[in-house]
Amino acid sequence: MRSFKKAAKALLCLLILLLVLKLLDLALYPCTYTRNDLHTLSTEDRDVILLGTSNGKMNIDPDVLLSGTGLTGHNMCAGGEYPIDSYYLAKLAVEKQDPRMILFELDPAYFIEEKEPGNNYLLFYHEFPLSAAKLSYTADALLQEDFRLLFFPFYEYPLSVELPRIGTTFMQKITGDYDTERLKNSQQIYHENGFIEKLPVPVDHFPPYSPTLFEEDKVIEESVGYLQKLVDLCKEKGIRLEAVSTPLPGGAYFRDQAYFEAAWDYFGAFFEKNGVPFYNFNREYFDAFSHGDDVYVDYDGHMNGDAARAYSQVLGQILFSGIN
Repeated sequence: MRSFKKAAKALLCLLILLLVLKLLDLALYPCTYTRNDLHTLSTEDRDVILLGTSNGKMNIDPDVLLSGTGLTGHNMCAGGEYPIDSYYLAKLAVEKQDPRMILFELDPAYFIEEKEPGNNYLLFYHEFPLSAAKLSYTADALLQEDFRLLFFPFYEYPLSVELPRIGTTFMQKITGDYDTERLKNSQQIYHENGFIEKLPVPVDHFPPYSPTLFEEDKVIEESVGYLQKLVDLCKEKGIRLEAVSTPLPGGAYFRDQAYFEAAWDYFGAFFEKNGVPFYNFNREYFDAFSHGDDVYVDYDGHMNGDAARAYSQVLGQILFSGIN
């Protein structure tokens, strides 16, 4: 009997601890645009899912891309989305809905650098609903990392920032508030379809350019492996998979052209081997859209909103109308 009481008390303490951690998570982990994206991916059907990095997030507007096709889409790209994240987002999409097409935006830098430690590991995982995809994601991405990521996901966010908005954050979560107005700021506008519209920036106000340059001997095989898993998943499920590299500003491209050409050689061969169409706007489709610095907001290749919509229209014509 004493053993039973001790076990019951220990279980009760554990449940109380888990409840406290859950309440702290609800109050202190901020509501990000990724929360909105995962909510859409998990609860609403979309024909076309966009995966990739911040260049895809800010350069491709799904509504413009799919205009006239009768298809619906959502932009799941994000800065900090590594190949492992893209793969598990695709797994979740397959589990929760029935997408017809996945468009993967390629940034070679994400294949030669490790995922940085900290809350970047939780960028998508934290917002995943309970699912088979999340369980696999846990095993592959998080179990070998700092245990605080799993049990204290809010610890990387400064209290000085989160405490003043603790009430708003808590109420947004418990009421299911996904108002996009809360995600706008002086530099960008988040749209319900996942597209982030960047406001124009003069070229002489661009932030310093410090690129991660591609070299084949630096390629992380595990990252390429997750890209291969994405290819294989799409083939297995009968999903149309296509890849794109969005245009880069000339001020960056021509400075480091040799490194970019090496990347296009490597990934061009990968996609060709796997039978995946690859629309490279820095090589075969170089002349299809402007590389003038003035349509971008930095040298990393993020476009301003008007340019992104214009580019999305061009990309849509190429993808869906056979216009080359």
